[in-house]
Amino acid sequence: MDDEEFAALRRRQVGAFTRQQANEHGVSDRMLAVRRRTGRIQRVFRGVYVDFTGPVPWETRLWAAWLAYGPEAALSGETALRRLGMEGNWGDDLIRLELPHNRRVRGQPGVQIRRCRNLDSRLQGWREPPIVRLEIAVLTVASRRPRTDDAVALVLDACRQRRTTPERLLAELDRLRQLPRRGLLLAVLHEAADGVESFLELAYLRKVERAHGLPAATRQVRAGGAHGTVYRDVVYQDYDLVVELDGRTGHDDVRSRWRDMTRDNAALIAGKATLRFGYRLIGDPCAAATQVATVLRARGWTASPTPCTPTCSLPLELVGSAGDVV
Repeated sequence: MDDEEFAALRRRQVGAFTRQQANEHGVSDRMLAVRRRTGRIQRVFRGVYVDFTGPVPWETRLWAAWLAYGPEAALSGETALRRLGMEGNWGDDLIRLELPHNRRVRGQPGVQIRRCRNLDSRLQGWREPPIVRLEIAVLTVASRRPRTDDAVALVLDACRQRRTTPERLLAELDRLRQLPRRGLLLAVLHEAADGVESFLELAYLRKVERAHGLPAATRQVRAGGAHGTVYRDVVYQDYDLVVELDGRTGHDDVRSRWRDMTRDNAALIAGKATLRFGYRLIGDPCAAATQVATVLRARGWTASPTPCTPTCSLPLELVGSAGDVV
C-alpha cells in the first residue's frame, strides 16, 4: 500500500479504491485480507475498500459507490445536487446513481440505482465521477417530491441561488416530455422567467396580485445605494410601493435582518412605501391584498381590487361597485 502512484489514486478518490485497482498496483487479495483483519482498511461495498477505519464520510462513500458500479454510472438526483454545491436539505445520505438502461446490477445497501436511456446525453461535460447536469437533477428531484410546494420551491431555489436560470431549465424540460408534473414545472418556470424567485413570491403573484385584480408589478428590481446593490422583491413602479416577501431562506440571521432594514429605510428615504409579508400570507391572501390595495389607492391607483371568491374578505368600501362578483 506504499506505492506512490497508488497512494495518489486513493487521495484523488478520497480514500476509496477497488480490489482491481489494488491488484494492478501490486496488492494481492491475500494482502487486502490481512490489512482488513488488522484494521488498516475496511470494505464499504463488494470489491470496494477505503484505506482507513471508522466512519466513512459522505464524499468517500460517493466515490466508493461509483467505483462499485463501474465507469458507466453517474451521480444523479439529490446526490448530484449536493455534489454540485446547491444549498438545500437533501434528507438521507443515500448515494443515488443512474446507469444505462441495459445494465442489470445487484443492489447494495446505501445506494439507490435508476436505469435510464441515453444516459450520455444527460451528463455534465467530463467529470469524475460522472454527474448529470444540474438542470436534469433539479427537474427530476422536483418531479418526485410528494408535496407540490416542495417541488415548486426546489426549482425556484435553483434559480434564486444562481445555480441555473429559468431559460436553461425550460430548455431541459422541453426534452423531458414524459417527466411527471411537467405541466406544473413548466408553469412555475415561466413565472420564474418573469422574476419570481421563491414559493412565497409565487403565492403572492397568484393569490394576492392576480386573484384580486391588482396592477401588475415588476419583480426583483435592482437598486443601488450607499450599502451596495439590493433587489426589491415586488415593485409597483407607478405608485412608489415596494412589497418585500420574507420567507425562511435568507432572512434568519442578524446580518440579513440588518440588510432588510437598510433596504426598507432606503426605500422610505426615496419616497417609496414598503409593505412586508411572511408565510402567513399563504393562509390569508385576502388580508394582504387589502393592505396592498389600500396603499395603492392612497398613492394614486384609480381602479378597484376584485374579490377572489364570493367569500373574499376585501372590505366593501375598498371594492366598490367595480368589485361585484358575477
